Amino acid sequence: MQDIRNTLDEGIAFYKEQERLVAARLAVLPKGKIKSKMLGGKRYYYLHYRKGGKTKSDYLGKDVPAGLRELLEERARLEAELRRVREGLRLLRSRPSADTDLSEPLRSILKKMTEEKLWEAGLEIVGTWCFLLYQRHLPMDRYPLKTEDLDLLVPFPYKGKSFDFSGYLRDLGFRQDFHADGSMSFSGNLMKVEFLAPERGSGRRRAPFISEISVTPQLLRFVDILLAETVVLPVAKGIKARVPAPAAFALHKLLLSTRSGRRSKSEKDLRQAIVVGKYVLTDKDEWAKLRRLAGTFPESWRARAISALKQAETSVPLETGVISRLTEALA
Repeated sequence: MQDIRNTLDEGIAFYKEQERLVAARLAVLPKGKIKSKMLGGKRYYYLHYRKGGKTKSDYLGKDVPAGLRELLEERARLEAELRRVREGLRLLRSRPSADTDLSEPLRSILKKMTEEKLWEAGLEIVGTWCFLLYQRHLPMDRYPLKTEDLDLLVPFPYKGKSFDFSGYLRDLGFRQDFHADGSMSFSGNLMKVEFLAPERGSGRRRAPFISEISVTPQLLRFVDILLAETVVLPVAKGIKARVPAPAAFALHKLLLSTRSGRRSKSEKDLRQAIVVGKYVLTDKDEWAKLRRLAGTFPESWRARAISALKQAETSVPLETGVISRLTEALA
């Protein structure tokens, strides 16, 4: 499995294509600012812009032409996006390529989970590694990401077979770490393995120890969504992995982006949600799952998701059509 070996090259290719698309759209959009003057008690509108190092002014009339303000707003969003894209290219081109191969620790873990039938017990991969597996095994747009974290979601109460997961990871050379909430994670082999479970009720409970697999997961909000609809992907010969259905992943990322503690990751959450949401729109079964899941949301969750999509108009300005259709499904 070579899920991140070519991340650098893929990242450059992705950003170059985004640069081309944004620049092509900017080329046909008007530029400048709308200003007005009062002459003889009447207001007249002008479009001010720079050309050849000089400020130009085009007369618009007594009214601003229909749609011009919206086109200028779109231009402002795309210019901001172009700056982000070019900064991404600069960072990728200046960063030396790493030859670290994380496939062997991951391969060992996923193979053992397949052999021990832990996927059948309901465990699943979530987070960025889930997104990387989508891009390898489903026809999705490319969006470069790299991660050293393997996040495993555990259904609670757990009803599968017993397996000493903690002992297995320690045998692989991982260090077992304990956290203030009672949860545990495992670090080593240039990666980190974390276990997660749904947080319910008031949120004041300490993380429960799951004796059957010898782990104490971190409790998180919204992850019930990821357990509601799942799919199993063939990762390699004799190895598979359970992941959330793309519809569930997209909705979860939208909700996650609205949490105050994730502001630094909000844009990444939104971009992943829109990339996966775009695939969901093309797949009849996934679209049905998205509508079904959204129908179970309390009103506060629906409002959060719609607010996230509104924010995505700025973060992912080239995908307004996808954002619009997702918003309709949640309205």
